[in-house]
Amino acid sequence: MKITFLILLLAVASVFAAGQGSVSAWQSFGGAMGESPEVTVLQSDQNHMLLEISIPGFWLYDRPAEGTAWSCVELPGCNPQGKVGLPDLPSVVELFALPFGTGAVVTVEEVSSTTYQNMEILPRQTPDIDMAHAPFPFVISDEFYQGGESYPSANVEIDNEGIWAGLNVARLVVNPFSYNPSTGNLEVVSSITIRVDFEGNAAQLAGPVIPSMALEMERTVINWNVFEAAATSSGGTRDDGVEYVFVCTANTVDWVTELFETHHYLGLHVRVEVLPASGATASDVKIAITDNYTTGVTRFACIVGSHSDLPSYNYGGFYGDYYYACLTGGDDLPEIAVGRLTGDQAQIELQVTKIFDGYMNFAFDDSYTTGIAPSEAVLAAHGEQYPLKYTQCCNEIAAYPYSLCDMSFIKVYPPEGGTAAMVSDAINNDIGTITYRGHGDVTYWSWAPGWNASNINALTNTFMPPAFNFACLCGEYVPSGTCLAEAWAWASNGASGNLAAYDPSYTIPNHDHIKQIYIALYDTGLFRVAEAHNAGAAWIVTNHGSIGITNAKMYLWFGDPAMDIWTFDTASEPGVLALAAPASVNPGTQDITVTVTDGGSPVEGVNVTLTDGVDIDDAMSCYEEGTTNASGQAVINITVPATGVMHVGAFLHDYTYDIGEITITGTGIAGSEGPSAALSLDRPCPNPVTENASLGFNVPFSGNVEITVYDVSGRMVETILSGSVESGSHSVIWAPGSEIASGVYFIRLTTDGGILTQQAMVIR
Repeated sequence: MKITFLILLLAVASVFAAGQGSVSAWQSFGGAMGESPEVTVLQSDQNHMLLEISIPGFWLYDRPAEGTAWSCVELPGCNPQGKVGLPDLPSVVELFALPFGTGAVVTVEEVSSTTYQNMEILPRQTPDIDMAHAPFPFVISDEFYQGGESYPSANVEIDNEGIWAGLNVARLVVNPFSYNPSTGNLEVVSSITIRVDFEGNAAQLAGPVIPSMALEMERTVINWNVFEAAATSSGGTRDDGVEYVFVCTANTVDWVTELFETHHYLGLHVRVEVLPASGATASDVKIAITDNYTTGVTRFACIVGSHSDLPSYNYGGFYGDYYYACLTGGDDLPEIAVGRLTGDQAQIELQVTKIFDGYMNFAFDDSYTTGIAPSEAVLAAHGEQYPLKYTQCCNEIAAYPYSLCDMSFIKVYPPEGGTAAMVSDAINNDIGTITYRGHGDVTYWSWAPGWNASNINALTNTFMPPAFNFACLCGEYVPSGTCLAEAWAWASNGASGNLAAYDPSYTIPNHDHIKQIYIALYDTGLFRVAEAHNAGAAWIVTNHGSIGITNAKMYLWFGDPAMDIWTFDTASEPGVLALAAPASVNPGTQDITVTVTDGGSPVEGVNVTLTDGVDIDDAMSCYEEGTTNASGQAVINITVPATGVMHVGAFLHDYTYDIGEITITGTGIAGSEGPSAALSLDRPCPNPVTENASLGFNVPFSGNVEITVYDVSGRMVETILSGSVESGSHSVIWAPGSEIASGVYFIRLTTDGGILTQQAMVIR
């Protein structure tokens, strides 16, 4: 298996920022100019890996600073990992998995290198941030540059071992460059073969991994194929634990009832944790989440309330909710996706309304025009170093070959005449995604056209997309006043959710983070927005080391983390799911058949959920899920409680969902007490019914029996049997009359001892 770094360049010169140096040259080891390193997996199993890393070449150029003409190196697609003040040398980084209970031991088996002499390698400087600032002071480690040691001291390192959502992982850091200041020699590796052994007592190959994150691990974990079977087959099913935790206060829980009920009915098993109305700590919030966390099952947490209600974590200089996403392993890789709905009652209720009316329930069938296209995005870029830096980042987003839909982009670049009005027009014409890349501050995008709460409040859009503010400080929501992220959330129009940084954020990791979000959404298929954000966060944590970790911690998603991003393109509209289920059921354990169609045609792969309520204060007694087959049917075995209502939901990406109710009525069936325990009604055989079918039923007492047929509207269309029968088992033949067209129908058995219903599909 070969893995190559993807790098999209506008031109070879775009590798370097303007003014970096006057001389640059590609030092080739046989590769094409600008070619990225290649990592080849030669051997891989649960005991070891054997890898070959080839360096096709690198850029070498001069840069004057502090009176010295420093030598600088660049390795396409790679980033430096060392401390500020030490030599600025890029590394090749890979994430790999290893069995639980083992540790990784690395050995260099073969290496080829070239030595460059008379080098003065520039020390790594303070990474740039996305806001205007005074020049950072020049930093150099006098201890190193006046000494005789080489840096890095080893060609290969392993660090950051931890647990990523059920997978035991670590970072492999390959250092192709090593510099010795006393000799002036720069040793450059052109090829290296390394062996990584997993030593110790392997307790488990991998824990269960939720399917969405398995997609990301397949893309980013170099030896995923060895661990995939264990990670995707072990553990329980979706029914076995909480998938979505809502953390509310006694005041805020009622403000989001519709949101957590809807997700629960659509297949995300919700648990609502209610904390006191005041006095909660970050530890209280984390405990509320971790107490409900099940590896391989739990995916989301939504914190409902202001910072004073339910505080973000204090990282010492800034606040963030990423702390609540990292639940196992003591590392900085996220287990779940976290979002926050902040504000007072009116503001949070408005956000919920926007989530539903502006996105989840948007009436595409009534309002659709070619302008309402989730696959169309606006890319707004600060003009600094045009056409490089922020403009280049946006152009690389637009140039990526997305596989899941036909993406198109509206580019708003001030040096090309881009204006704030162009952003407003795109949003008002129902753009699918909003992205800004550039300088920022607490209340605005710091680019020449300007963009602040006034621009947002003037919007008139009805379709409300996600907004990605990849800039500094736009998410600083704790102080009084309204930050830009809150302006997006609290405006009547604008965005249904938005991502923003609490503190000044680092430029290069920001470039990669937003590109990885787009790849996750539109190429990998992580359609839940905060999971796509997590994919980007995991990528920068792995590839950018300490500054990537800092960036990941400071970004907050202001919205519903389980928001499912539409990805259909301009040539299509979403499907419309319609479910059909029994109008009523009796208490007891039984199979319930749900049929899902779109325009009368069955839909396969729909997630169907049956439950009697939300898991709050132990009010829920049953929750089961199933998936529709090629006939659009899901047969779910469930124990129906004695009273109440059963909620049934149908969900599939790029389809509008459907939710219905089933009345619990009559007396119990199998498993209940009393003489009616033997009352039963079998499903028609065969089902679907083409010409005729057999109906088996059992009654415990002699008496009147009626078997009738109802359509999905509840209208009785046929009587199969009406009369007195003896106790025991019986069978009748149902030959649907000519007035019964193809479709879903319900067969109802009515007796003095109770009523039972089964579903049938008729195909003419």
